[in-house]
Amino acid sequence: MDKHIIRENAGKLWRLLSTDVHRKWNLQEVKELTGFNDLEVASAIGWLAREDKIQFELEHHDTKDKNALLYLMLNVYF
Repeated sequence: MDKHIIRENAGKLWRLLSTDVHRKWNLQEVKELTGFNDLEVASAIGWLAREDKIQFELEHHDTKDKNALLYLMLNVYF
């Protein structure tokens, strides 16, 4: 997979996440809705994370059963 495909997948992921900017998305539903495999979703998330466009959150911080969520990050510059 080259960086052009990763960038394209990141754009698809961004468009999905931006359909509801107040929602926190489960990784499994992101995979199902985008049709991405593990590598494709991970690389798209990495691309957006490198650009500071998404945030991550873990549910159940005190248990071993952790559910990763991701959501858009609003950057405001003055």
